[in-house]
Amino acid sequence: MTTRVSAGRLDRRITLQQKTAARGALGGHHEVWSNLATVWAEVRDLSGREIFNAKAVGSAATRVVTIRYRADIKADHRVLLGNGIKLRIEWLRRIERHETLELYCLEIDE
Repeated sequence: MTTRVSAGRLDRRITLQQKTAARGALGGHHEVWSNLATVWAEVRDLSGREIFNAKAVGSAATRVVTIRYRADIKADHRVLLGNGIKLRIEWLRRIERHETLELYCLEIDE
């Protein structure tokens, strides 16, 4: 079954961020988030059944973000929505011949 994503469904701009180590003024290290890419995405809340199924496998995901496939996205990255909301990627799923990538996320407060 092919789950092609039409360009019309990818209607939100998101920024994918990765954690990097930075050297502080006193020589110590601290972690900062740096932008990896800004892409078009579809962002939707998971349905009650999908949340229930996610919890059954140990995930707390409440949203799914669908983007065109990128090989450089990892589960330790995060998503920054245009309205400032931050989402931690819980797990990701590659769809059909690497056409799309589904990021199952949890909203975080930072």
